Order: sequence, then C-alpha cells, then structure tokens
Amino acid sequence: MSNINDIKEQMGVVASVGDFTNAMQQIATIRMMRLRTKVADSRLFVETAHEMLTELTTLRDSLSLEQQMKLERKHAAKDMTGSTKRAVILITSNQGLIGRYNNEIYAKFDKVRAENKDADIFVIGKKGQEYFAAGAVKNVSYYPYEVPDTFTAETLQRLVSLFDFYNLVTLIYSHYVNSATREVVALSVTAPTAVAEGDAKKEARYIFEPDIIDLINGVSKTLRAALFQQQIMDGRLAQYSAQMLGMKAATDNAVGLTADLRMEYNKLRRKMIDKKISEVFAGSALW
Repeated sequence: MSNINDIKEQMGVVASVGDFTNAMQQIATIRMMRLRTKVADSRLFVETAHEMLTELTTLRDSLSLEQQMKLERKHAAKDMTGSTKRAVILITSNQGLIGRYNNEIYAKFDKVRAENKDADIFVIGKKGQEYFAAGAVKNVSYYPYEVPDTFTAETLQRLVSLFDFYNLVTLIYSHYVNSATREVVALSVTAPTAVAEGDAKKEARYIFEPDIIDLINGVSKTLRAALFQQQIMDGRLAQYSAQMLGMKAATDNAVGLTADLRMEYNKLRRKMIDKKISEVFAGSALW
C-alpha cells in the first residue's frame, strides 16, 4: 500500500502531465483552426480542377478508334499509353502523440500495396520514415522525402517533377472530415476515373487545340502541384485534429486520475490524523 508521500508525489507528476497535455491540446486546436480556413478555401478549386481533368479523360476515351489511333501515333514518342510505372506516396506525420493517425495510414498502405506490388514507394513524414526504416514492412524499399510543417508550392517542386516518370500515382493520406472524424484516402493523382459505373460514354463534340492529350497534359501539370499541396495540408489538418482529440483524452484522464489520487490521499491523511488523536488520548489516559 502506498504511503502518503508516494501519493503526493504521484499527484505532482500527474498534474504536470495534465498541464503538458492541456498545452498540447491548445496548440493543436490553434493550428487546426488556422489551417482549416486555408484548406476549405482551396479545396473547392482543387476538386473542381480534378473533375475537369476527369471529364477530359472521359472525352478522350470516347473518341472513335480511328481518332484514338491517330493521337497515339502522334504521342508515341512521349510514351503516353505504353508506360506502366507506378508510384505510391504516403503522407505521415512529423511528430507523435496523435493516436492511431499513422497506423490507419499504414493499414491503408497494406491494401494498396497488394494491388501495386511493383510500385515505387515514397514516404513523407518523419514517423513514416522511421516506421519503414525499422523494417516494419518486410521486403519494401522506399524513398524518403522531407516536407516541413510549414511549406510552400516551391518546396514540393522536386517531388511533383517525379510524376513525369509515372503514369499512375496513388496518394495515401488522412482526409479531414470534421474535428472528430477523419478518413484515410487512396487518391489516384494522374489517372482519374474516366467514366463512373452505369454511365454511358458520350460522344466527344468538342475541338481541342492542339489536341486533347496536350490539353490533359497541360492541365495535369498544374493540377498535380495544386492537388499535392492540398492533400498534404489536408493530412496536416487531420493530424492536428487527431492530436487535439488525443491530448484532450489524455488531459481528461489526468484530471480523473488526480481526483482518485486526491481521494486516496485524503483517506490516508484522515487515518493518520485519527491515529495521532488516538495516541494523544492513550497518553492522556496513562497520565
């Protein structure tokens, strides 16, 4: 059974931890609120641009066989249709104390990897790089890429340029839904779905200059940078949300544990007082 001094020391430790987690919660909340406005403002643009690229892809696939063969011959030197190189990019956190945030991303990666066994793996975030470096995923080589907590579009240019070597890039990140909800998403960056299930192909009735493939390539270059920056910010937003909730739970647990320790402390203190009173009465009786 703990003595009163041990309990008092434990109360001090728990109070210090509670103050720390409460401070971390407040910091994560402030960061989340600042970033949430920026993500919300740019999300509509990126989603609309992605829908536009999807429609262009649908129109390209709806061309007649003769038109498609003509375009393929024109762009044969660029290897527009023959390449099958794939890449998978994971966006993890740079810090801990965020609950299951990274584990959810690793679980999604395991499913995506089963369908992309020959893909090159790129890992963003110190925690993800430590996870792969420790050999948690067997027989997988990866390429680390450093992205600081504060970054700009210029910071991502080297990584965005890698997309020129792949015709299928899958981006795995945690999508922010609201302060209490997030969803891990595997998003295809360079190969959007051309036609949804149940939709019939529509005949292309547009004239594209110089042609539709050049237009898709031009839109893709701009979209890749914007989309990649958007999804990293979205992942950071989900990270701050996870940290806020995790630190709040830790703070609540510290408060509850402090209350339990204080109750036990008061019981032991009362027992000591009662014992001292009994000793005083016993001494009085002897006198």
